[in-house]
Amino acid sequence: MQWQQPIELMYRNDQPMPGAQFHSHAFYELYYFQEGECNYLIGDKLITLQPGDLILMHGMTLHCPNPSPHKPYIRTIIHMDPAYIHKVLQADTAAMLLRPFEELRNIRISLSPRDQAELEGLLEEMNQIYQRKSETGVRTAYDRFVLRVIELLHLVRDWCSEPAYERDHRSLKEQHVQGVISYLEDHYLEEITLDHIASALHLTKPYLSNLFKDVTGTTVFKYLYNRRINQAKMLFRLEPRQSVSEVCRAVGFHHLAHFSRLFKTTVGASPETYRKRMLQHVTEH
Repeated sequence: MQWQQPIELMYRNDQPMPGAQFHSHAFYELYYFQEGECNYLIGDKLITLQPGDLILMHGMTLHCPNPSPHKPYIRTIIHMDPAYIHKVLQADTAAMLLRPFEELRNIRISLSPRDQAELEGLLEEMNQIYQRKSETGVRTAYDRFVLRVIELLHLVRDWCSEPAYERDHRSLKEQHVQGVISYLEDHYLEEITLDHIASALHLTKPYLSNLFKDVTGTTVFKYLYNRRINQAKMLFRLEPRQSVSEVCRAVGFHHLAHFSRLFKTTVGASPETYRKRMLQHVTEH
């Protein structure tokens, strides 16, 4: 039986992103942006990243990077199962270290040059240890890696205890796109048309559509449908005894066939299969 790693590291990943890819997951994520240009959609926030930005993500929030295709896109990502952190640490310590992920709502921390240097040195050391897991003594190397992750969580906690420096010099374009995202967040359960959004934000429909695609890498309605599907995933996790039809209506879809088709395309399983999987998980635990 293959051992499932509860913490995974993708160090200085430079793989290009083929189009905007919305996703969510049950684990927590540390995302460190190192090089390039990237607009990042996280929940109802649009963030224009600068190298040295660190994002703490509660994974079930829908998120999607849109990096510039004309520049290298380099980032380091750590995925963590919060249950594992609780397993290896005392309850109070685990709760303290995970609190920033749970309470700060996908915060972006703009690190100082000194903090960047400290983080990058730690990440390089973590990666060297992480790569040894393919050699003999896999668990020993992994345990040493986990100790460095805990050290990193202590650093993050210290950074979060300081006043957060959030860049807010957004261009007019970014302000308009943030307005669209905020509108969709407030109204995604309703019947929405481009006319509704354009009227609310005092923009023309062609300008709104082209601007949203340019900044985010996706269309207004692809974003809207992904938001509804993600909400459906959360409802199935929280209340798996609800029927597929009930969840379909609860997240703003009016046609079950449309909901089922989009859910399977996005998630990789039909709503009923996903619901049964979540119900089995609840029953077993």
